[in-house]
Amino acid sequence: MLLAAGTALLAACGGEPPKAPNKLRPLDERRAVQLIANVLRDQGDRPTNARRMEIQEGLEIEVDVGSAGHKYGVAYTNAAERSKIAGALPQVDADSDALVLINGMGDESDARILVLRDDSYLYDDHVGTEHEETTITAENKLKRDVRDFLVRARAEKWP
Repeated sequence: MLLAAGTALLAACGGEPPKAPNKLRPLDERRAVQLIANVLRDQGDRPTNARRMEIQEGLEIEVDVGSAGHKYGVAYTNAAERSKIAGALPQVDADSDALVLINGMGDESDARILVLRDDSYLYDDHVGTEHEETTITAENKLKRDVRDFLVRARAEKWP
């Protein structure tokens, strides 16, 4: 009898099982590139089209958005792209919000590229109160990172 009462008490206190977290996905590259170009434009730069840049001997990165008249730009990278250039990327804590910058090579050794990780800009597809991470939050974070990069570029007078 005591065992039955204890089991019933435990069942009553248990409540609903914990909910699984919402599945998150990164901002689409096309949308990210559009946002990056808009930030450059809003900050007085003229965005340029994507181009490849050598960053180490035999190793290139795609700079998704550059700035006309300047040697800096932004690369929005996915896991496959990062694995190809992993040796050229500085080691950064996974939890760090630090901006990752790399330089070009040869004639472009003074070029600076902001390397953004798509997995830093995650959101879920849920609506209403079911959201854990909204698209707006991810987009705002991306725009903030690009603005911070531009502030540094101007403060340090990058070419």
